[in-house]
Amino acid sequence: MKTKSWFQRLLSTYLPIFYLVIFFLIFVFFMTVSQMSRQQTAKANDSYAKYVMQALESALQNIDRVFYRELDTDPDIQAFLFRKEDTGESEYLLNSRLANKFKTMGVSYPLIHSIYLYRDSDRRVLTSNAIMSSDNFGDHEFAEELAGGEAPYTWTGVRDYRLFSFDPLTSVVSLVRKVPLQYESRGFLVINVSVSGIRGMVDEMATQNVGSTGVYDALGKAIVGSVNDNLQGMSLVKSSYMMWEVRTGLIGGSAYGVILNFFYGWIALGFAVILLGTVGIVFVTRRYTSPLDAIVRRIKSYSKSRSKELAVMASGQPQFFETAFDHLLEMANLYTDVHHENLVYRRKTFFIELVGGERRIDASAWEEETGRFGMTAGYRELGIGILDIDKYPGFCGAYSYQDQNLIKFVISSVVKETAAEMRVAVWSEWLENERLTVLFRTEEPEPGLRSEVAVLCDRIRLWIQDNLEYTVTIGIGSVVEELGDVPRSFDEAEEALTYKSSAGMNRIIAYSDTERGFQLDSFVYLQLIRSIADSFKLRDADWKIKFAELVDHMRSRLFLRQDMVNLLQYMIFHISKEVWDLPVPYKEAWDRVTPELSGVLKDFDTLEDVRERLEALLDEAAARFEQLRPGKQNQELIRNVKAYIEAHYHSPDLSLGLLSSEYGIHQSNLSRLFKEEIGENFVDYLARIRILRAKELLQTTVDSIQDIAGRVGYLHYFSFNRVFKKLMGLTPGEYRRSAASELEGR
Repeated sequence: MKTKSWFQRLLSTYLPIFYLVIFFLIFVFFMTVSQMSRQQTAKANDSYAKYVMQALESALQNIDRVFYRELDTDPDIQAFLFRKEDTGESEYLLNSRLANKFKTMGVSYPLIHSIYLYRDSDRRVLTSNAIMSSDNFGDHEFAEELAGGEAPYTWTGVRDYRLFSFDPLTSVVSLVRKVPLQYESRGFLVINVSVSGIRGMVDEMATQNVGSTGVYDALGKAIVGSVNDNLQGMSLVKSSYMMWEVRTGLIGGSAYGVILNFFYGWIALGFAVILLGTVGIVFVTRRYTSPLDAIVRRIKSYSKSRSKELAVMASGQPQFFETAFDHLLEMANLYTDVHHENLVYRRKTFFIELVGGERRIDASAWEEETGRFGMTAGYRELGIGILDIDKYPGFCGAYSYQDQNLIKFVISSVVKETAAEMRVAVWSEWLENERLTVLFRTEEPEPGLRSEVAVLCDRIRLWIQDNLEYTVTIGIGSVVEELGDVPRSFDEAEEALTYKSSAGMNRIIAYSDTERGFQLDSFVYLQLIRSIADSFKLRDADWKIKFAELVDHMRSRLFLRQDMVNLLQYMIFHISKEVWDLPVPYKEAWDRVTPELSGVLKDFDTLEDVRERLEALLDEAAARFEQLRPGKQNQELIRNVKAYIEAHYHSPDLSLGLLSSEYGIHQSNLSRLFKEEIGENFVDYLARIRILRAKELLQTTVDSIQDIAGRVGYLHYFSFNRVFKKLMGLTPGEYRRSAASELEGR
């Protein structure tokens, strides 16, 4: 039996149906059109009302879920509510971090107008812009009402909100949650959603000039618009989550009245449509079934060697084409959505993959992606620069979120325009809040990007310095020729910025100019730190000079921030170790400044900043030590005794008794005064002076250990060997060999 073509199938199917439908409509159209219209109107209204309510519920439930997923277990909120001060972190940093989180939520959820956190213990309110007393808060009445009662279970109705008393009122609906949930409440979190944002959301879903939509809170107060009385298919949907109502309706039935006016002309029009429809069906069917017939023939031919399932498809079942066509439409729509909505995201993602080395990007992938983003693909050399906004916490505090974005846009534009003037192609992305990463590339045949990038970055830096309130520091990585080497250039630029603390702000730091000064001169630094600790312990003002010398050493070489912190932490540790040999009042005075010293090393911008703050705290401790010192007469006496010891340490006869006779003071009194003033007893101090001199001789001479022992005041080698090993942990011979090996290793 011969299989019918798709043309024949469609004609034999559609033409009878077409004729029957036309004649049927002629006789029953005017009897059913009104009822059908009302039914369709009701269905459309009901579906639309449910759609609006589902969209509103989804948006507000997403905000509600953020509280349970992120905010309720957030350690910063816990620290704020319980006022945990034992963490060593300043309250300002905690408040700033919480404020930034509130701002981030506002960006992620555009419906959010504002967020604030109320603490019961002191009636303080923290918002994304400020922290203040409840009495000074613009939403004071609402906050105090919540503090004195139970939080509402669901979203509030429409209410007025403002941050400060002088701000204009804004209509919002609010979600209130006591925090923390798992324990006794210490406060509450209020998330305000803008009524204007809800109105805009509903307006976007509405069909212009066709219907009207109203949203009402639990008390019947209008949140969005009002419903026109002259509407058809009135629908009402109520939310069990928000207790709100959505009322919708279509505007009057004038269109249907117009249709009814064509009663007498409809019969003639019907016959004309039948004739034209028949011709049209034949023409269109012939035109559009030719490809289908060709496809069926190919499937039929292919199915002969395949499964029965393919054979069924080839038999011409319409379901096969319906499924395939639906799938094609779905894929096309998905591609369009992704292309239009996620192009910016994809561009940034590709940039991250390129500079981060997350995947290997070859020339073909680069050309394909840059073409998709509307960029040129050619390059001869590439390099990475990172612009870091100086004093970024202050920048965030000085500007609103919108102003910050505006300034960042200005910086990005300056980079592009300046690069265009120098004929250097750039691609820039804000990969971090405070850092703009820039990919420089040139298509010039002669290499020269290295010098051009340095000049370009300096021009950008100077423009920002002259035209904005803040400055930037720019780290530059190496210039490379392959895409696969871009991540290395990015890592180098990031490492160059780690030298910002020692190099200073508002400057260009090229990776090629950096070096690890700490590794090169670690012995010099450690010796200088020991000298600072000794001088500070002895209340010798020379410690300031030596500290300044240490800072100059670090400034002369580009230090990594962590190296600076490690070195200064070692200095504080060494001073602490020396102070603990002093009497108890001195130790107590030192303990009062130790936490502040450690705090300085956790929060500083530049080397000069940390120098000033550390020196001020050490000055404070030295002043307290000075107040604890005995009278001037005793100070002068011990100073003379100390000078005598340092001049005669090599004498075997030097003893406490000899000093007692020399200065005419009883031996026990001299021992007590020496211990109080110097911080260690006479015997230990003398041994330390002798061993320090012996170390110098062991390193710089080839004299025998016996001779060195005599030169530093020891008659017997065994006594010298015992004291040296006690203080140094090594015998003199072992120390000499160790020092010689270290010198050769350099």
